[in-house]
Amino acid sequence: MRLSETNGGDPAPGAVLRIEPRWTDLDPLGHVTNSTFLVYAEEARARYLRALLPDAWRSIVVVHNAVDYHAPVFETDVVEVASSLERVGTSSLTTINEMSTARGRCATVRTVQVVLTGDSSSSRPWTESELAALNHTVAKGA
Repeated sequence: MRLSETNGGDPAPGAVLRIEPRWTDLDPLGHVTNSTFLVYAEEARARYLRALLPDAWRSIVVVHNAVDYHAPVFETDVVEVASSLERVGTSSLTTINEMSTARGRCATVRTVQVVLTGDSSSSRPWTESELAALNHTVAKGA
């Protein structure tokens, strides 16, 4: 998977990740497989959260994914994955990854994640500074 970011390489929140599908991403009919959309979303989401929460992003884990498929993606397409923050809870957040090609929207991935304690034994509430960064991002719509 070849990756690039449309904002000059800065993985800041709101950045759009561009992905060129690999041959191994394809099914026998030449479509990107359904499970690969989760991999694309994961890559974009990790970069997004690393920029947004540099001290906590490694402690954030997925608890739920939901994918809506809108159109097929082929090997010759370039997939643009835009990340945004939909909701912030006490110890969780929901991200949205909108994927599109030159032909239009192809998939939407919603992911619920929680932040873990230092020993990874359970979730913990967001710190005051984490919550401020998250709420600021939601308010901006990024």
